[in-house]
Amino acid sequence: MNLAIFRLAVCCGLRVSEIGSLRLRDVYLVRPRPHIRIPRGAAKGGKPRTVPLWWDAGTLADLTAWKEQRLAEGAKETDALIASRRHGGALSRYTLRKRFLTACKCLGNSRVHTLTIHHGRHTFISHALAGGRSLAEVRDAAGHANVSITSG
Repeated sequence: MNLAIFRLAVCCGLRVSEIGSLRLRDVYLVRPRPHIRIPRGAAKGGKPRTVPLWWDAGTLADLTAWKEQRLAEGAKETDALIASRRHGGALSRYTLRKRFLTACKCLGNSRVHTLTIHHGRHTFISHALAGGRSLAEVRDAAGHANVSITSG
């Protein structure tokens, strides 16, 4: 679960509120363009968007495995993608942040205390641009209103 949260933040650029509100049905794994659909109610400013998963094979593989595991455990497509094993409900923002930091512990304790899930969004944007994606593609995936926010 911690790896899935890390991937959603750092490799997909999702906000903590978006991670918490994702449903299994929002993760489309159909080729050739697997993606995550951020629905209107979950996205900042109410603007729905799609986040490509085909940009990163490792993220696609990890999120595919996580979704398959949740479905094998009996979860339905309408259930939370990231859910409590105890009661099956979506995790709180606090718990998501705590699990994100647990996934980041390999960076060392001094570094972990300075990180947030929002830093993952910045990493996603930087890596996508460094990987050759256009400003417009990254702007759309990040859900920014204009390119100046993405390039800033």
